[in-house]
Amino acid sequence: MNGFVNVLKPVGATASDIVVCVKHIFREKAGHLGTLDPGASGVLPIAVGQATKLFDFLTNKTKYYRAFFTFGKTTDTLDSYGTVTETNGTLPNADDVSVALKHFCGQLNQVPPVFSAKSVNGVRAYKLARSGAQVELKPRTVTVYGIDLVSRLSADTFVIDIRCSGGTYIRSLARDIAAYCGTVGYMSGLIRLQSGCFDIARAYTLDEVRELKESCLTDTLFPLSDVEECVFADSQYDDIDFGRMVKCPFDSGYRKVYCKNVFFGLGVNEGGYLKIKYYLKNVN
Repeated sequence: MNGFVNVLKPVGATASDIVVCVKHIFREKAGHLGTLDPGASGVLPIAVGQATKLFDFLTNKTKYYRAFFTFGKTTDTLDSYGTVTETNGTLPNADDVSVALKHFCGQLNQVPPVFSAKSVNGVRAYKLARSGAQVELKPRTVTVYGIDLVSRLSADTFVIDIRCSGGTYIRSLARDIAAYCGTVGYMSGLIRLQSGCFDIARAYTLDEVRELKESCLTDTLFPLSDVEECVFADSQYDDIDFGRMVKCPFDSGYRKVYCKNVFFGLGVNEGGYLKIKYYLKNVN
């Protein structure tokens, strides 16, 4: 069994917990396409079987979140599961937040939260933080494509929609936006509405996955619909199949490689020759 299952992750479970459940249901190897913190819910696409070969290709797709930012206090984890470390009586109004959001759209140099899975000398940052060690993480470049104020939920909490690149830390955005507003803050809730082509309207709960099983699986080619095709001549079939050098007719980017109506996988131009980077022959 190969393909993707779009799981509606509940609050409390880790992404790894969900992967273990999916492995048990399908009796196949599986892996998620971008983690979600335990306190977050929403879309968690899981690759099943040979679809796991596309893990690296799909993890950096655009994500869309509905976030809840609470201002006036913060926690060590920058979410509601941490210990309050600072309180500041300053609360921004809706206009303040709207102005701040404009400064956090585009390419950003973002410092990940100390409590994160980033590796520091081979050790996860959150493990070092829990041990009381000083953790310094280097900034990383992320892109926020859109960030909009949806509503003010209460005196200190705002609902914000964010469309961003893979690898963006929403908790860090809460921290940095609060600082711009002259206060402190944390992410008090998070729902992932979309991950690449997987959206929340077509997500399945774990109970539904257990009941429907393979009916929940989307085809391995589903997330590749925006990748162009390249059809090679029938005479080149054996050369492609055995990995021999074949002149590449396209210059850059990935292409879905077909020959004799057979899908071989995703190929690139490497020195003028075809290179199958993600081999998916006979994976449907």
